[in-house]
Amino acid sequence: MHCYIEFEKYPKWQTRPLPQKKQKKTSDASPGTTSNDEDGTVCTDAVCTDALEEEKRPHGAKNEKKERLRKGKASVFDANGCKLSLESVWAQKIEKDDIKEATKIARYARAFELQEKQIALQEREDARKERKDARKQFELDEKIMLIDTSHMNAAQKQFCMDKQDEIITRHHNTSG
Repeated sequence: MHCYIEFEKYPKWQTRPLPQKKQKKTSDASPGTTSNDEDGTVCTDAVCTDALEEEKRPHGAKNEKKERLRKGKASVFDANGCKLSLESVWAQKIEKDDIKEATKIARYARAFELQEKQIALQEREDARKERKDARKQFELDEKIMLIDTSHMNAAQKQFCMDKQDEIITRHHNTSG
């Protein structure tokens, strides 16, 4: 009984009227005649067949699977459901491949441009650092060249003179 309670809501398991007993045909019976059933209801042939047609089972898993498979193969069929020729499918594939290739080439070109810009920015940054380092070196050289050695001892004077000679030599080598 518990199974019946669970399944009675589905059309397959719903209670149906009992099948009609077929009467023997007589020579005077016509196809549209009515007859009395055992329970006293009157049933015409047209009404009984209509009732059976309304009680069709709903689409099951197999039908849904067939529909999904048919929809999955839609790429091989056109809008009218006709099978496309191999040439047209191949042409579509080539067209899609061309579009992919064009986007790939555009993407690579854009990446190349960005890489060139990055290299140019790096070169400018390197040049700026070089100028900054040169400016610092010039400031240090200038301090050493302008040092007053009058109040220094002999060792300090000799050290400053050696540094000044290095600066003068370096300046002549870079400028000449």
